[in-house]
Amino acid sequence: MAVRKAAMWSVSGQWLVFAFNFAVSVYLARYLLPPSAFGTFSVGFAAAGVISNLQDFGLNRYLVRAEELTDQILDTCTTITLCVGAAICVVIAALSMPMAWYYSNTQLIPIMLLIAAAFLLLPFNTVPIALLQRAVDFKTLAFINMAAAAANAIVSAGFALLGYGPVSLALGFLAQQIARATMAQLLGPRRVRFHLSFAGAKPIVSFGSGTTVLAVSGAIGTRSPDLIIGNVLGMHAVGLFGRAAGMVDGLRMLLNGGLAAVFFSHFAQLIRTRTALDQPYRDLVGCYTSVMWPAMLLLSLLSAPIVTMIYGAGWGEAALALRWVALSELIFFALPLHTEVPLMSGHLRQLLIRNLMDTAAALICLACLVRFGLEAAAIARLVYAGIWYLIYIGLIQRIVGFSARALLSTYAKSATSTLAACLPLLLLVRDGQILSVRMAISAVLGAALWVAALALLDHPTWREIRRAVSGLRLSLSREART
Repeated sequence: MAVRKAAMWSVSGQWLVFAFNFAVSVYLARYLLPPSAFGTFSVGFAAAGVISNLQDFGLNRYLVRAEELTDQILDTCTTITLCVGAAICVVIAALSMPMAWYYSNTQLIPIMLLIAAAFLLLPFNTVPIALLQRAVDFKTLAFINMAAAAANAIVSAGFALLGYGPVSLALGFLAQQIARATMAQLLGPRRVRFHLSFAGAKPIVSFGSGTTVLAVSGAIGTRSPDLIIGNVLGMHAVGLFGRAAGMVDGLRMLLNGGLAAVFFSHFAQLIRTRTALDQPYRDLVGCYTSVMWPAMLLLSLLSAPIVTMIYGAGWGEAALALRWVALSELIFFALPLHTEVPLMSGHLRQLLIRNLMDTAAALICLACLVRFGLEAAAIARLVYAGIWYLIYIGLIQRIVGFSARALLSTYAKSATSTLAACLPLLLLVRDGQILSVRMAISAVLGAALWVAALALLDHPTWREIRRAVSGLRLSLSREART
C-alpha cells in the first residue's frame, strides 16, 4: 500500500477511534463519573502500564524491520508473546492488593485484575498486527481498531450506567482487548498457530530485551504523573490532570491520526534500502509542526472555555493543567520519531542511555513541582519537554544528517504559519466565549492566513496539500469519464 494511501486509512481509522473514545469520555465525565473515579482508574492503569509496556517484548518493531520472515520465526514470536503475556498478568494481579493498601482504595483490586486478564490475549493480536504494519496494510488495521474502540465505548458506558464506577472503565479496557484480538484473528494475514517453539529466539530476545528496557523506562516517565499526583494531591487531582492530558492526546490523535505508525513503516523501508533520510525527515518535521503547533497553541489559549463547554463547570480546574500540557506538546512535536529512527537504524545502546536520562528528568521535574499544586505539576511537563529536546536532538541529527541551519529554517516556516493561524484569535477574541461570533470569525481568518502562509513559504505541508488536491482532481476526473 502506498504511503499516502496508508496514511489516509490510518488517519481515518484513528479519527473514528477518537470519536468513539471522546464521545464516551465526555458522556461519562458529564453525567456518570466524577473526577475521583477517573483518577482511581488512572492510578490503577498507570501502575499496570509500567509493566504492560513489556507486552510485545519489542516483537512489533522486530517483525516490521526484519529482512526476512519464516514460519519458524513467527512461531517463536507467538511463543514469546504467550510467555510474556502470562508473566505480565501475574505481576499486575500480584500488585493489585499492595496498590489498594498504599492508596487506601479497594476499587484498585478489581480494576487491576481486569487489566491483568487482558494481557492473556497477547498471542492473538501481536504477530498478526505487526505483519499488517509490515505490509503497510493500515486499511485492515483501521477496521480492527474501530471494532476495539466500539467495544470499549459500549461496555464502559453500559457498566457505568449500572453503577460500577471506575471498574466500568477497566471492563471497557478488557472488552477492547477481546475485540482487538478477535478481529486480528479474523482479518489478519496469519492466525495464531500454537506450535510452541524457542528455536531462533536468541536474536529476537536480544533485540526485545533492549527495546523492553526502553519501553519500561519510557513508561515510568509517562505513567509517573498519575502515580505521583495521586500520592501527593489525591485521586480528584489525578482525574483533573488525566482529563487535561486526555484532551491533548485526543487532539493529537485527531490531527496526527496514526501517522506515526505509517511513517515508522515508511522510514523502516528507507533505512532498509539505504535511502538518505535528511530531506524526508525535515519534511516530516515540517508537516508535524505546521499542523500540531497551531492546534496545541490554540488549545492552550482556549483551555478554560473548552474544558467548561465539553466537560461542564465541575471540571474547570482541569484547564489549569491543560494550558501547560498543551504548550509542552509544541516541543515534543519538534522532534518526531525520536525513538523509532535510532531504533530502526541500529543505535539501540545510545537510545537506551538517553531514554534513561529522559525518564530521570521527567521524574525529577514532577517530584520537585507537584507539591505546589496541580498547575505546578503541569508546568513540570513543560520544563521536562525542554530537557527532553536537548537530550535527543544530537542523536537524531547524527543519524539523519540534517544541518542545524536547515532544521531551524523548517521550524521558522512552521512558527510563521502558526503565528498566522493564531493571530486573529489574539486580536479579536477577548471575552473567552468559545462560541462567540468573534470566535467564528477568528477561526475562518486563522485558517485562511495559515494556508496563505504555507503557500508563501513553500512549506512542505503546502506541497502535500497540493498533491492531495491534484490526486482528488485526478480521481474525480476518472470517475467522470467512467
